[in-house]
Amino acid sequence: MSAALDYHRATNVTPTDENWGMDPAWSSQAPGRLEPFHDYGDAVRLPLEASVAGPLLQAGAGIVRSQEGRDYGGGTIRWRAYSSAGGLFPVEAYLAAPDGLFSFDALTPALVRIGGGDARGRVAEAARVDAGVEAFVVLTGIQARTGWKYGERGYRHVWWDAGTMLANLLALAAADDVSPRLYTAFADRELDDVVGLDGVHEFALAALALGDASAVSPRAPDTPAADLRRASTAMRFPLTEAAHAAGALDRDAVGAWRAEPQGDEPRLDRDALARAIRRRSSVRTYAGTPLPKAELVGLLELSEAPIPADAPRVVRQRVTVAAVEGLEPGIYDAQLNLIERRDEQELRTRAGFVAMEQDHPKDAAVNVFQLADLDQVVDQLGDRGYRWAQLEAGIRAGRVQIGAFMRGWGAAASTFYDDEVSRELGTNDSPMLMVAVGQR
Repeated sequence: MSAALDYHRATNVTPTDENWGMDPAWSSQAPGRLEPFHDYGDAVRLPLEASVAGPLLQAGAGIVRSQEGRDYGGGTIRWRAYSSAGGLFPVEAYLAAPDGLFSFDALTPALVRIGGGDARGRVAEAARVDAGVEAFVVLTGIQARTGWKYGERGYRHVWWDAGTMLANLLALAAADDVSPRLYTAFADRELDDVVGLDGVHEFALAALALGDASAVSPRAPDTPAADLRRASTAMRFPLTEAAHAAGALDRDAVGAWRAEPQGDEPRLDRDALARAIRRRSSVRTYAGTPLPKAELVGLLELSEAPIPADAPRVVRQRVTVAAVEGLEPGIYDAQLNLIERRDEQELRTRAGFVAMEQDHPKDAAVNVFQLADLDQVVDQLGDRGYRWAQLEAGIRAGRVQIGAFMRGWGAAASTFYDDEVSRELGTNDSPMLMVAVGQR
């Protein structure tokens, strides 16, 4: 019995599912789009430079451009530095520093103090780790921000968005030599309490440790704690709530669940990385020019590299190749070993179909799929492992996008018809996420 597997199967989407897995009665009553940013009122904002995490959050999760009249309600649409399904931004970032707990205000941008004292100790206690770091970034998810559109399936989107944000933050922190370490094992109720969450409408996803306590950081000026105005909503998601609760850990279970990191985050050129993240967008139009094989190998090596996290690897990748120099059209593993040859046009048509009948995967040179044997994951790691499978897929998909833009290519993540992807790739594994890549 697994609430996470029950959730996953219930939110699989088929080509005949007109409601994307949403209950028609519920979706007809769903409210419009929720505001994708917290309301801080007239709280005093502090400069990002008050913590080592501030500039990283701005570079990896901040707003990079905006445009009037393009939002769902005709207002301003804002693009952020990481990939978010529908631009709904269901992930928030908080900063635990020596002199308080802060919320990252992406709109200003700035830091807003929402708690006093040395917040690092409370995060470290919840995660059962050493508090001797420069700062912790705590990511949280708000299901209703994405659920009003995607229903229960939006819980997957929360983890994907957190993963693509973390791909940026991990890469930037490594490039800045800040020694990032990602903690996915923590006592849920304790970490929720640190940030003041109810664990239902907003819940902790992960904690990212940065630097060490011996590093010298600017100290934030003393300011009163702000009253963070969290948007209230009556929307509830029973399947999501059951799956999330089933994956919760208490303090005694954290150590037993945790695994040793399998390696360090790859070091990328800082300037090239920052430029690629700023340029990143959802590119859905591609030239017909094939990708150079050697560059694709480098991109996949980046995505395949170890993640400095406290969980074992559970995601594997497969690639559909339509246009790569020196490679026949077909299905490949992540090391570009041929699994099955395919007719190029048939391959393209099927890639577009499994991606919920969208054009950009059909037109792309390659599609990179993140897959997991979820029965095995849950058998080995319990329902908590389901969270990690989705998060790991988001991180690796985020790396694919980073690497593509560093090479001057385009990329876009996509959702999919679950069983059609598995059938197309000839596997019993479940698709977690897919990314289309091609020449711009």
